[in-house]
Amino acid sequence: MGGRYRALLIGNSTYPADEHNLQTLKGPIKDIAALNRALVDRRTGMFADVDVTLLPEATSGRAIRALGRFFGAAERDDVLLFFFSGHGKLDQNGRLHLCMQDTEAADLLATAVSSARINEFADASRARNVVIVLDCCHAGAFRGGDVPDTVAGPGRYVLTSCRGAQLANDATVDNGTSVFTQHLVDGLLTAAPDHDADGYVGFSDLYTYVDRRMRESGKQIPQRRVDGDGDVRLARRPEAVVPAVVTDRIPAPASRPPGPAPGRRRTLLIVGAALLLGATAGLIAVLRSHGDDGTGPERVDHSAAAPWRLRVEDHQVGSDSGCSVTLVDARSGSEIPLPDGVFGARTFQISHTGSFRWEVNDPRCRIVPLDGSGAATLPFTMSHTGDSDVFAAPARVSVQVRDFNGNPKCRITLHDPSEGSELDFATAEPTADTVVLDARGRAKVYVGDIACGLVVSAAQ
Repeated sequence: MGGRYRALLIGNSTYPADEHNLQTLKGPIKDIAALNRALVDRRTGMFADVDVTLLPEATSGRAIRALGRFFGAAERDDVLLFFFSGHGKLDQNGRLHLCMQDTEAADLLATAVSSARINEFADASRARNVVIVLDCCHAGAFRGGDVPDTVAGPGRYVLTSCRGAQLANDATVDNGTSVFTQHLVDGLLTAAPDHDADGYVGFSDLYTYVDRRMRESGKQIPQRRVDGDGDVRLARRPEAVVPAVVTDRIPAPASRPPGPAPGRRRTLLIVGAALLLGATAGLIAVLRSHGDDGTGPERVDHSAAAPWRLRVEDHQVGSDSGCSVTLVDARSGSEIPLPDGVFGARTFQISHTGSFRWEVNDPRCRIVPLDGSGAATLPFTMSHTGDSDVFAAPARVSVQVRDFNGNPKCRITLHDPSEGSELDFATAEPTADTVVLDARGRAKVYVGDIACGLVVSAAQ
């Protein structure tokens, strides 16, 4: 039996213990959020959502404990991916240290996470395949990397954002992604070609793509080191779907195209009546229903000039697999991940703007675009599932689980609505049903993709 794909993504942008030597970075938190979306993407991702751990703004002690659990819990056939975005510092012997919240540049050994420590964890792990990706810096707002030999070993695939003493750019805007991480994300999603046409993008495919794009920019050259047999698969390349030609009738396909498992048809409907939804927010939805018997799934074209919400309502009756929505950015062709198997009604915050199209697996699934990000006032109760409306953020947000809805625990996340990044997370259990989340100075936030009934309030 094949192993699991598991990832640990650490991003650190602020360094309160040594602000003079370790300036604040713009990109790391968005870097790990963007990479997370790529890894769990429904069409191309190899990772399940529950197998990706994000660790933003961590101390060195917390990062070391997370690394210990991550590598220590692995089985032989697992594929592990460790990613770090933030400052990297070289000590006087040229050894790389990953900088965390409590790092002091003059005391790296005691306050940072050394490459030697990462090697120790990887060496002790049972996993045969370990991928290490470093997007780190050692000089102000620029990123640099140590040579990857310091974190390479048997069964290891290492990719760094630049070579040796080179410098690399941080994100150019607040909460943006670095140029290296953005190419990495694009490569995983759709851009890196499957050179051997086996339906997968391997480490070598991904490196080749990122290397080419980085050389085109002329600012830095990534480096790789492979100590293992063959390659390791990191993304899927599903068979391309040929766009349908709009005619008065859509003939039935000769055979079922690739898509959901049997019992969940994904026939194409073209939607055509135009709707104007909230001119103040610039949302335009064009809907046109199409099908011989009115029972085919629905396809929608939609434009948004500001963050918005997508409501999914399951009106199916009897035994079914719920509603599954494929939401695609029409300009880039990249899919915006949404959970599969929605039952009842769920609302999702969409931070992306532009033009979109979506398809659903059943016409009894009603999809409604909603103007804006909503407005909630603390305290409020969430009895539905999905994302909450946006609310004005106190310094810390208290979330109490009133109904676990049959779940043994609930993972609760706090997000920035302007770009969807995860600011903080915690897990509530019946024995500890209240968690406190840090808004990290954001003016507005929302509670993300909830499967439990909650009461949200300002923490005392």
